[in-house]
Amino acid sequence: MANGTWEPTKTGVPQGGVASPLWSNIYLTPFDHVMTEAGYRLTRFADDFVVICHTRQEAEAALALASAFLQEKLGVSLHPEKTRIVHVADGFEFLGYKIKRGKGLRMAAHKRTTTANPLNLYAIPRERAVDRFKDQIRNLTRRNAPVRLCEVIAAINPIIRGWGNYFRKANVRKLFHQLDGWIERRLWSFVAKRWRNTAWRKYSTRRLVTELGLVRLMSLVPGVTMLLTPPRRPHRKAACGKTGRAV
Repeated sequence: MANGTWEPTKTGVPQGGVASPLWSNIYLTPFDHVMTEAGYRLTRFADDFVVICHTRQEAEAALALASAFLQEKLGVSLHPEKTRIVHVADGFEFLGYKIKRGKGLRMAAHKRTTTANPLNLYAIPRERAVDRFKDQIRNLTRRNAPVRLCEVIAAINPIIRGWGNYFRKANVRKLFHQLDGWIERRLWSFVAKRWRNTAWRKYSTRRLVTELGLVRLMSLVPGVTMLLTPPRRPHRKAACGKTGRAV
């Protein structure tokens, strides 16, 4: 919109804009049909996609079909650096996940109760996704921030909940447990204004969760029962207003 009137755009939507995934999903729908009708197993969101093949020859044929159709029919091209053929044993990254085949994060065969994953596939958050999450928490838990502890927790809870809900069905129990401990140490450091401190004695994990409402990543993992759940009649929450003792 310019000067109060609508004008046609010729450059598309901004990269990372909220409308970008929607338009990509609509525009690339013919691509979905062509690939599936050719017998390929395609998984796509917006302009990111993965094609599953049995052999390298099949993968090369799929790549040639995708490249030709996108260029000739839709006028777009594959990213030369992000487009590649890989073996699942080496792993690949997709939508913030690292997907790979291996036994490192799988239970022993005799302990499994399901045969849903016979190829030992697993998914974990990619390293950049973890680093970005920690950077967000760091920015909101700076020791010199002039806010109360309950305000800090209220600010980081949506980030914890959103990030955790996105990755909660991956192989993240160990990672989530480590990050929960790291977040608590950040909060103790915020209270004491220094990293090495004994704030944990006053603000135990139970108090952070039940009184101050801290969201724990482990509580978001399906099938995990948390011991630190708020009681039916919770204690009076610590004051966070202008009056009373600030926490």
